[in-house]
Amino acid sequence: MFLCMRDQCCKEQSILECVQHSVDCGAGTAVLLAVNSSLVIVINGSRAGIWGSVYLDSFGEEDRDLRRGKPLYLSAERYNLLEQQWVNHSFDRTIKKWIWHMDNL
Repeated sequence: MFLCMRDQCCKEQSILECVQHSVDCGAGTAVLLAVNSSLVIVINGSRAGIWGSVYLDSFGEEDRDLRRGKPLYLSAERYNLLEQQWVNHSFDRTIKKWIWHMDNL
């Protein structure tokens, strides 16, 4: 499923599509991949945070915002870590910097 994360084009009742998806499908929590940057964004209630990336280059490093242009590969280790944090509801302990998004729930 593709969702708009920041554009005004997909607002429903002044709520961004990704925030509405977190409410409808995840009880206020959603894990989203920003394909234009390879970053995983976590929405948890009225907060959002950057988790990092599950895609790494051949040296095991993230390429935030895809600036280097090197091939990226899915890291099974990072993916499993993300999955465990989702299952254990541990994003509050692992994401250090949260922002308050516009669509307070």
